[in-house]
Amino acid sequence: MSSAVLYLAIVAVWAIVLVPMWLRRDRSRLLTKRTPEEEEEPTADPSTSPSPSPAPVPRRRQSRAAIIARRRRRTAGLTLLLATTIGVVVPGLAPWWITLPPVALLAGHLALLRVAVRMDAAVRHQRMARAREARREEPQAEVIELAAPTEVEVFDQYADDRHAVGE
Repeated sequence: MSSAVLYLAIVAVWAIVLVPMWLRRDRSRLLTKRTPEEEEEPTADPSTSPSPSPAPVPRRRQSRAAIIARRRRRTAGLTLLLATTIGVVVPGLAPWWITLPPVALLAGHLALLRVAVRMDAAVRHQRMARAREARREEPQAEVIELAAPTEVEVFDQYADDRHAVGE
Protein backbone atom coordinates (compact mmCIF):
# COMPACT_ATOMS: atom_id res chain seq x y z
CA MET A 1 0.00 0.00 0.00
CA SER A 2 2.75 2.46 0.89
CA SER A 3 4.57 1.91 -2.41
CA ALA A 4 1.41 2.80 -4.33
CA VAL A 5 1.07 6.02 -2.35
CA LEU A 6 4.74 6.78 -2.96
CA TYR A 7 4.31 6.32 -6.69
CA LEU A 8 1.21 8.47 -6.61
CA ALA A 9 3.12 11.24 -4.79
CA ILE A 10 5.94 11.08 -7.35
CA VAL A 11 3.46 11.30 -10.22
CA ALA A 12 1.74 14.28 -8.57
CA VAL A 13 5.03 16.15 -8.11
CA TRP A 14 6.07 15.53 -11.70
CA ALA A 15 2.63 16.57 -12.93
CA ILE A 16 3.01 19.89 -11.14
CA VAL A 17 6.34 20.41 -12.90
CA LEU A 18 5.60 18.99 -16.35
CA VAL A 19 2.05 20.17 -17.09
CA PRO A 20 2.99 23.90 -17.11
CA MET A 21 6.00 23.07 -19.31
CA TRP A 22 3.80 21.21 -21.80
CA LEU A 23 1.27 24.03 -21.85
CA ARG A 24 4.01 26.61 -22.41
CA ARG A 25 5.51 24.52 -25.23
CA ASP A 26 2.12 24.19 -26.95
CA ARG A 27 1.53 27.92 -26.68
CA SER A 28 4.94 28.72 -28.19
CA ARG A 29 4.28 26.22 -30.98
CA LEU A 30 1.05 28.08 -31.80
CA LEU A 31 2.94 31.37 -31.93
CA THR A 32 5.53 30.02 -34.38
CA LYS A 33 3.09 28.54 -36.94
CA ARG A 34 4.17 29.36 -40.45
CA THR A 35 2.08 31.21 -42.98
CA PRO A 36 0.84 29.34 -46.11
CA GLU A 37 3.42 31.15 -48.28
CA GLU A 38 6.24 29.86 -46.08
CA GLU A 39 4.92 26.29 -46.20
CA GLU A 40 5.16 26.04 -50.01
CA GLU A 41 7.71 23.61 -51.35
CA PRO A 42 10.79 25.18 -52.96
CA THR A 43 11.11 24.55 -56.71
CA ALA A 44 14.87 24.09 -56.59
CA ASP A 45 16.58 20.92 -55.43
CA PRO A 46 16.68 21.09 -51.59
CA SER A 47 20.09 19.39 -51.50
CA THR A 48 21.74 22.25 -53.43
CA SER A 49 20.44 25.18 -51.43
CA PRO A 50 19.75 25.26 -47.73
CA SER A 51 16.17 26.00 -46.75
CA PRO A 52 15.75 29.25 -44.88
CA SER A 53 15.05 28.79 -41.21
CA PRO A 54 12.10 30.72 -39.80
CA ALA A 55 13.00 33.81 -37.85
CA PRO A 56 12.63 33.36 -34.10
CA VAL A 57 9.50 34.86 -32.69
CA PRO A 58 10.33 37.48 -30.08
CA ARG A 59 8.93 36.70 -26.69
CA ARG A 60 6.19 38.97 -25.52
CA ARG A 61 6.84 40.69 -22.26
CA GLN A 62 4.45 39.35 -19.66
CA SER A 63 2.33 41.76 -17.73
CA ARG A 64 2.83 42.14 -14.03
CA ALA A 65 -0.66 40.76 -13.35
CA ALA A 66 0.14 37.58 -15.32
CA ILE A 67 3.36 37.07 -13.37
CA ILE A 68 1.61 37.54 -10.02
CA ALA A 69 -1.19 35.17 -11.06
CA ARG A 70 1.36 32.52 -12.06
CA ARG A 71 3.14 32.91 -8.70
CA ARG A 72 -0.15 32.53 -6.83
CA ARG A 73 -1.12 29.41 -8.79
CA ARG A 74 2.25 27.81 -8.15
CA THR A 75 2.09 28.65 -4.42
CA ALA A 76 -1.45 27.26 -4.18
CA GLY A 77 -0.48 24.09 -6.05
CA LEU A 78 2.54 23.42 -3.85
CA THR A 79 0.52 24.12 -0.71
CA LEU A 80 -2.19 21.73 -1.90
CA LEU A 81 0.44 19.08 -2.61
CA LEU A 82 1.88 19.49 0.88
CA ALA A 83 -1.57 19.31 2.45
CA THR A 84 -2.31 16.15 0.47
CA THR A 85 0.86 14.42 1.61
CA ILE A 86 0.19 15.42 5.20
CA GLY A 87 -3.35 14.09 4.82
CA VAL A 88 -1.92 10.77 3.66
CA VAL A 89 0.74 10.57 6.40
CA VAL A 90 -1.49 11.40 9.38
CA PRO A 91 -3.74 8.33 9.10
CA GLY A 92 -0.66 6.16 8.59
CA LEU A 93 -1.20 5.36 4.89
CA ALA A 94 2.33 6.45 3.99
CA PRO A 95 5.63 7.03 5.77
CA TRP A 96 6.39 10.49 7.16
CA TRP A 97 9.27 11.14 4.77
CA ILE A 98 7.03 11.51 1.71
CA THR A 99 6.27 15.01 2.97
CA LEU A 100 9.92 16.02 2.45
CA PRO A 101 9.77 16.70 -1.34
CA PRO A 102 6.68 18.95 -1.12
CA VAL A 103 8.20 20.76 1.89
CA ALA A 104 11.45 21.28 -0.04
CA LEU A 105 9.59 22.48 -3.15
CA LEU A 106 7.41 24.90 -1.19
CA ALA A 107 10.38 26.23 0.80
CA GLY A 108 12.39 26.76 -2.38
CA HIS A 109 9.44 28.46 -4.05
CA LEU A 110 8.93 30.79 -1.08
CA ALA A 111 12.65 31.63 -1.10
CA LEU A 112 12.42 32.49 -4.80
CA LEU A 113 9.34 34.61 -4.13
CA ARG A 114 11.25 36.51 -1.49
CA VAL A 115 14.05 37.25 -3.97
CA ALA A 116 11.47 38.22 -6.63
CA VAL A 117 9.83 40.68 -4.24
CA ARG A 118 13.19 42.29 -3.54
CA MET A 119 13.95 42.51 -7.26
CA ASP A 120 10.53 44.03 -7.97
CA ALA A 121 11.12 46.62 -5.24
CA ALA A 122 14.57 47.46 -6.69
CA VAL A 123 13.12 47.89 -10.19
CA ARG A 124 10.31 50.06 -8.83
CA HIS A 125 12.86 52.16 -6.91
CA GLN A 126 14.98 52.63 -10.07
CA ARG A 127 11.95 53.70 -12.10
CA MET A 128 10.96 56.23 -9.47
CA ALA A 129 14.53 57.59 -9.31
CA ARG A 130 14.65 57.93 -13.11
CA ALA A 131 11.30 59.74 -13.09
CA ARG A 132 12.57 62.15 -10.42
CA GLU A 133 15.73 62.80 -12.45
CA ALA A 134 13.70 63.42 -15.60
CA ARG A 135 11.54 65.94 -13.74
CA ARG A 136 14.62 67.67 -12.36
CA GLU A 137 16.23 67.88 -15.80
CA GLU A 138 13.17 69.36 -17.51
CA PRO A 139 13.86 72.93 -18.58
CA GLN A 140 12.10 75.44 -16.38
CA ALA A 141 10.04 78.17 -17.99
CA GLU A 142 11.78 81.53 -18.07
CA VAL A 143 9.76 84.31 -16.51
CA ILE A 144 10.04 87.57 -18.43
CA GLU A 145 9.06 90.68 -16.55
CA LEU A 146 7.51 93.33 -18.71
CA ALA A 147 8.17 96.88 -17.63
CA ALA A 148 5.04 98.92 -17.30
CA PRO A 149 5.09 102.15 -19.30
CA THR A 150 5.88 105.11 -17.12
CA GLU A 151 3.34 107.42 -18.71
CA VAL A 152 0.03 106.01 -19.77
CA GLU A 153 -1.59 107.92 -22.62
CA VAL A 154 -5.28 107.36 -22.88
CA PHE A 155 -6.88 108.05 -26.24
CA ASP A 156 -9.98 110.13 -26.08
CA GLN A 157 -11.81 110.44 -29.34
CA TYR A 158 -13.82 113.41 -28.13
CA ALA A 159 -10.87 115.50 -27.06
CA ASP A 160 -10.52 118.93 -28.66
CA ASP A 161 -6.98 118.52 -29.78
CA ARG A 162 -7.55 115.57 -32.06
CA HIS A 163 -5.05 115.22 -34.85
CA ALA A 164 -4.88 112.92 -37.81
CA VAL A 165 -2.14 110.38 -37.91
CA GLY A 166 1.08 111.83 -39.20
CA GLU A 167 0.21 115.53 -38.53
